[in-house]
Amino acid sequence: MSVRKNIVNKYSGFVWLLSSASLFTYGALASVHKTLPGVEELVAYMSTVSGAYVYGVAFLSIFIEGLYVVGSFFPGSSLVVILAVLSQVGGSAIFFMTIASIFLGWCAAGMINILFAKMYHRKILNRVSDPGYLVLGRPWATWFPSFRANYEVAQIVEGGDVYKVLISSIQVKFFVSLVMMGVTALLPLFLDIHEINNEEGFIVLFTVASISLTVGLMKIRNAYFLKITNGCEGPTSI
Repeated sequence: MSVRKNIVNKYSGFVWLLSSASLFTYGALASVHKTLPGVEELVAYMSTVSGAYVYGVAFLSIFIEGLYVVGSFFPGSSLVVILAVLSQVGGSAIFFMTIASIFLGWCAAGMINILFAKMYHRKILNRVSDPGYLVLGRPWATWFPSFRANYEVAQIVEGGDVYKVLISSIQVKFFVSLVMMGVTALLPLFLDIHEINNEEGFIVLFTVASISLTVGLMKIRNAYFLKITNGCEGPTSI
């Protein structure tokens, strides 16, 4: 069991490190070359979106953003928040439908993440689910799309059951969507979205990347010390 725990922590750590590297890469390119899309450009573009297109853009935006690694190279959750705020211009019905589109797109991304992780877990690592693995939602720590994607993949790599991880993910996203509905409804009272700039978006991005890096290093560190503690110096089958 200790050997398995060691391997689980190591590969789970790699999941977070890969995401962190992707985020740092995107942030570095965007800050140096100023050619990748930022928050300012998004605000200008989203202001032109109206009607039924709002739902499609909302779904596609969070779907891409919610994908593991892939979403790291696209604008952060500010896009979804801005979109939800702007949709209020069309009335309550459009606002609620936009939130629903965001929820469905996020769930679809989660399904892709989980299926990808399961294929990797089974085909590459040659392992099966652990019946004793406890699936936890952790909504307060994984509400940000990048964290949620990392956590979904990490849970499967650690041996979590696909069905349980999926249900837990949907529950957390439903809860977060409800909270964001309230936040975005009140946000225009305190913030002018047209004053948001790229620098603020980059600060959030680098913060998320740093947290992902810390989590990944801690998991690999735990795997290393677990290996030393249990005397697992020799090679182990993966």
